[in-house]
Amino acid sequence: MKVNKRDPELPPFASSWRKFYRLLIYWLILLIVLFYLFTQYYK
Repeated sequence: MKVNKRDPELPPFASSWRKFYRLLIYWLILLIVLFYLFTQYYK
């Protein structure tokens, strides 16, 4: 029997902290790019 030792503080959409932080970094990069494009468009 395999015991699942998942961290209870970890969000449900990430299976490990490494994946969570990778998603977080990608999300922040996406936001930076979108805000940059938005400001360039309305300059």
